Amino acid sequence: MSPLTIPDVEAVRAMSPAQVEALARELDGQRRALESGLATLVARVEEAGVFRRDGHRGVRAWGMAACNWSLPEAARFVKAGHLLARFPSASGMGVAQLHALAAVAANPRVSPHLDEGEALLVGQAGLLDFSDYSCLLRAWEAAADPDGAHADHERAHREREATLSQVGAKAFLNAQGGAVDGAQLKEIFEAFVHAEFLADWEAGLAIHGEAMSVALMARTERQRRFDAMMAVFAAAAGSGVLANFEPTVNILWDQASLEHTLVKALGGEPAPLDPSVPHRCETTDGVQLDPFDVLIAAAVGHVRRVVLDSAGVVVDLGRKQRLFTGPLRDILLALARHCFGPGCHHPPRQVDHVLPYSNAGPTASWNGGPACGHHNRWRATHGYTVKRDQHGHWHHYRPDGTEVGWRSTLPMAGA
Repeated sequence: MSPLTIPDVEAVRAMSPAQVEALARELDGQRRALESGLATLVARVEEAGVFRRDGHRGVRAWGMAACNWSLPEAARFVKAGHLLARFPSASGMGVAQLHALAAVAANPRVSPHLDEGEALLVGQAGLLDFSDYSCLLRAWEAAADPDGAHADHERAHREREATLSQVGAKAFLNAQGGAVDGAQLKEIFEAFVHAEFLADWEAGLAIHGEAMSVALMARTERQRRFDAMMAVFAAAAGSGVLANFEPTVNILWDQASLEHTLVKALGGEPAPLDPSVPHRCETTDGVQLDPFDVLIAAAVGHVRRVVLDSAGVVVDLGRKQRLFTGPLRDILLALARHCFGPGCHHPPRQVDHVLPYSNAGPTASWNGGPACGHHNRWRATHGYTVKRDQHGHWHHYRPDGTEVGWRSTLPMAGA
């Protein structure tokens, strides 16, 4: 494997965006091969037992001695080696995806389902953004090990706690609890954070007018988040601007999982869910929830039936029912964990027409693109276009027709 020559700054400046991306992917390909090679070697050293020749207690200690790895790093290579020994098809995965799947595969309770899940778990690694792939792994693990997942949620709820302490000139707030409670806390907190942002923006507009930008805001994002926490406590005392705010938590739950949980909660013995078929019981951020906790939460909130096709596109919003609710725009924003711009993980604030309204683009769920303000403006003013393939993946194109990002290496399905 010959090393690549890295161009200097001037050479990089002279390259097109597509050429720079191609060079990065070529380097990343070498990195993937080296990572898989090291993990495979660790697995074979362990199987051959040669680490014992120098008196090492185990292959992790051997790796730490041979390569000066940290203990967590050595443990990751051991898990990755075990995964590659079982799934040679995983050798071409991205480094982050490889270690994430290896961590799931190390759960002994999911071992009986791993072979049947190989096509899904390995295949989706090259099709999904890493954050979405992580959500898929958590959902698969919860379906393959429902008892273990339920026990984890029960323990998190049982061990809930909160402390507020002061050390010198600083105060520290620390809390932990169950995922469903956390989803409600996050919804409330982010609403207060957004209110603080709007307050700063309005104040800045009065001073700077059209020249106003985020850089001119009176407070940093960290300062606003702390002040938002203070506002939450003030609202609890009846003096906050959002004292009457009622949180709306959107929970995504597929029909099969819902029916399975209902039957089990009523004392039935439903057939186990097939973990190789994607199931969802999660917040819009991809946090996995305990289905039984969601059943309890369903009794005190509001929900709207959200029907998704296989690509995750909204095709129907049912009538309002007693659970959680929200209009079409809110649902489209809720279903998007982040802006649809390539590599952007800022939360979406706007839904714009993918096919422009001026070009007869309909105001329909399939034609709605969730974007942050920056990418919404960038696409509109720089001539970039967007398409969505039949699997629900976004593809972004420069004015010269070249595609932005790693998806350019994939075939454009349904183009």
